[in-house]
Amino acid sequence: MKSKTIIILLLITGALYLGGRYVYYGSLTRNCIYTENKLPVPEQLIKGKIVIAKDAYLAVGIDKEYSCLKNFGSIDRKIVGPESINNLTVGRRYFTNKGLAIETLKIGASFRVADVIAVTKHGLTTIDSGSGPIYYLILKDQNNISYKIATVSLGPNKEDLFLSFIDSSQTTNSSSIKLLSPDSFDETADYEGENSLKYTGKLTELSGTYLESTEPQWKKLADRLERGEKFTIIVYIDLHDDYFKEIKLSDNPGERSGQVARIQDEFLKKIPGNLILRDVEKDKWQPYISMEANLNLLDYLIDNQVELKIKTMAELIKR
Repeated sequence: MKSKTIIILLLITGALYLGGRYVYYGSLTRNCIYTENKLPVPEQLIKGKIVIAKDAYLAVGIDKEYSCLKNFGSIDRKIVGPESINNLTVGRRYFTNKGLAIETLKIGASFRVADVIAVTKHGLTTIDSGSGPIYYLILKDQNNISYKIATVSLGPNKEDLFLSFIDSSQTTNSSSIKLLSPDSFDETADYEGENSLKYTGKLTELSGTYLESTEPQWKKLADRLERGEKFTIIVYIDLHDDYFKEIKLSDNPGERSGQVARIQDEFLKKIPGNLILRDVEKDKWQPYISMEANLNLLDYLIDNQVELKIKTMAELIKR
């Protein structure tokens, strides 16, 4: 009787284990919630090249979430659109929290499309994110280094587009730039067919002047610092507390200056000690602070804009 009970318990345990694996992984044998399928590259893409038309970024490193995939998981350079890094609430921390480093990908960098990989999610975790698949262009640079970018990440809006496509069989108009967008592709879930990812040929034509105008002010300041320029920035601290309640400044000069000083001191205390602060000046009546700009400081202020309660930041023009 005991032997029968033990066998039944073992069978129940085994069934629960296998059932749990199937629910989580979507498979009894696979140890990864993702699967990958390598697809043919659309012929039109093979004939051309992809060029960075507006400064973008690279998330460098192995993303542990996808490390279980043999091909896709080994690609350690993900091209990230500027709108992702410029997001005030998440920004680059979404990637750095995963242990990935962020690098700038400059205008003019060019690539060829080497592969297309469809990544599909399985099991319990598809409840909140869906199964996909997500289609990725696998690009290679002149040194044969691989990069990846999802077709859905090519830019949600016109002002977010940053990758141009140059078809070698077509003449180019130097006054406009033809950019890829999610509409440039028609996706199907037919992995067996050769047209699983179709290139529609739809490109958005924009001028270089327009692309430059879509860059945030802080990015233009960062570019100037990289060129070796020196200037002062002024930071305007937002007058709201941690509960988003507006802080009213007193009309009494003595009380007002004390309020402003406390707000400024609280701001400066949040700046890490390893960042260099030079020529710091505080306005007596308004929550302004000016300081000499440097690239590390600027990056920190942008990445932590919400926590630091920065309302605006710009170059200080001294008269």
